[in-house]
Amino acid sequence: MSWLLWGSSQKLTGSYLGGQKLFRCTFSMDQIDMESPHSKWQTSGNVSWTMGVVNTKNEEGSKTEKLKAYIKCHLEHHIETLVEENWHLEADYVIRLINHSNSNKNVYTRGSTSFSKTKEQNMSSLINISDITDDFLLNDELTFEVEIGVKSSEGLPKSVDFLVKRTDSNAILTVGKEKFYVDKEVLSKNSTVFENMFKSDGTGKAKNEYPVDDVNPESFHLFVKLASDVPMQFDLDNIEDLLKMSERFKIDNVTLKCKDFLMNSVVDDAVALKIADQHGMLDVIEEKR
Repeated sequence: MSWLLWGSSQKLTGSYLGGQKLFRCTFSMDQIDMESPHSKWQTSGNVSWTMGVVNTKNEEGSKTEKLKAYIKCHLEHHIETLVEENWHLEADYVIRLINHSNSNKNVYTRGSTSFSKTKEQNMSSLINISDITDDFLLNDELTFEVEIGVKSSEGLPKSVDFLVKRTDSNAILTVGKEKFYVDKEVLSKNSTVFENMFKSDGTGKAKNEYPVDDVNPESFHLFVKLASDVPMQFDLDNIEDLLKMSERFKIDNVTLKCKDFLMNSVVDDAVALKIADQHGMLDVIEEKR
């Protein structure tokens, strides 16, 4: 498969029940020339993704200099013992190489593949290094956009639903009429606010119910998952609520996930800078300026 001229139809379409992930990464030409760089791992559900490039001149016996791109799938460490031996997932992907002078001349490669314990990586197509003109370089770096859609999966544990009581649930956070069944030890470990809350008696028959005011139930469910170290995908629409709650409940790991999203996902720089300025994210401001 070769790299093709960008067209508006070359985005993932349709329904992806396993979720979608969209992120951006950059590699310097020096990195590509000397090593085989890959992006930061991007979490979506129970798996993480990375995109990398390989210069064929660094492969033994190669006489050509071409760029190969690949997608790699990796299970989150905390679920490796929970999956079935024959787990697998089916995914579509698009990798776009950005033309900084004319977005209509971006190029892309796409494909469909399966990932499993024995096949965590899928090598995509080739592009001649000589075909990479200055229009694709910004500060001597190539910029890639990666879109992944999971069509189906088998043998992977389902995401945690805090609206359902589980064996490890020992406290209830109530938001209006909604009840979230949580593990107070996990939340206390990540938040001094929750730790102090759970030190006092709650309401209800078991004195373990604690009201949480002024939050959106849907956003709070996502927040509780992230605060409980459950890997979850979120998008720009969730960022403001997540940051406000992470500041209110003093949970640094949620703030870090939001920072990583703003720096590594496909987010307009002006939007990312505005959010970063509002929440004092100096490292995001430095990255996006």
